Amino acid sequence: MVETNTAGTYIVTYNVSDAAGNAAAQVTRTVNVISIPTDVIIHEGYFETGLDGWIDGGSDCDRRADAARSFEGNFSIRIRDNSGVASSMTSPTFNLSTFNEVEFDFFFFSNSMEVGEDFWLQYDDGSGFVTIATWARGTDFNNNAFGNFTVLLNSSQYNLSNNARFRLQCDASGNNDQIFIDQVVITGFGSSGAAAKATNPSETSKVLSVPEIEISKNELTLYPNPVKGDVLNIKLSNGIDNKVSYRIISTLGKIVKTGNTTKEVLVNDLQAGVYFIEVNDGTERITKRFVKSN
Repeated sequence: MVETNTAGTYIVTYNVSDAAGNAAAQVTRTVNVISIPTDVIIHEGYFETGLDGWIDGGSDCDRRADAARSFEGNFSIRIRDNSGVASSMTSPTFNLSTFNEVEFDFFFFSNSMEVGEDFWLQYDDGSGFVTIATWARGTDFNNNAFGNFTVLLNSSQYNLSNNARFRLQCDASGNNDQIFIDQVVITGFGSSGAAAKATNPSETSKVLSVPEIEISKNELTLYPNPVKGDVLNIKLSNGIDNKVSYRIISTLGKIVKTGNTTKEVLVNDLQAGVYFIEVNDGTERITKRFVKSN
């Protein structure tokens, strides 16, 4: 057994004994050690029973019972106008210092936003809020439709601190210009521990490379995410319901499921954890993370 927290290839030599305990031979094997990502759901905000720890910024932020504009359930948080912090919702404080990467994923509904009006995602590592993503109506989203954005924060670009916060803020021009925020999921991705696999010296352990495409304009929508039931729904922004092929890949790079579908993927046979789904519509392949809950 190899005990190590460092990924890589190791040469291991060990003694082999017979049943009587007599030394028989010395065997050398190549051991490929693959780092196992530690993926943690840091926060889930569905707002069905309250603010889920988020802070109401003021007069232009409110938790609303509006099933038609809430992505899941009956409630979402509405931000509107451009009154600064009063038009915002601020997250609880999180310890992100143990992660290599943090994913901020959420759904929203836009109502009466004028062309060019936008809303932001801001991040505070303890030294003040800075805007890390901006989405404008007419460029990144349209009115009267649900959207989904994902933002990835890498530790090489951001200070993932132990007192981090997020803020979603509207920058419109009036009270009728509204964004309804729902299903906010924050996930941390890091690495600790390793799995060792012994092979013959001539063999190599192959792990499928899964380059993730950041979904910035709602090209691929997954819902619900995390999946708490048996069905993961997929939707492509082109609005065409043609059958697409898909494959589901574990964080170790193993393909665990393949198939074809128009909009639904059964995931009842998957264990709880983080996966990638790669969807191929015949012209391009799009990959995105999702979480399977118990």
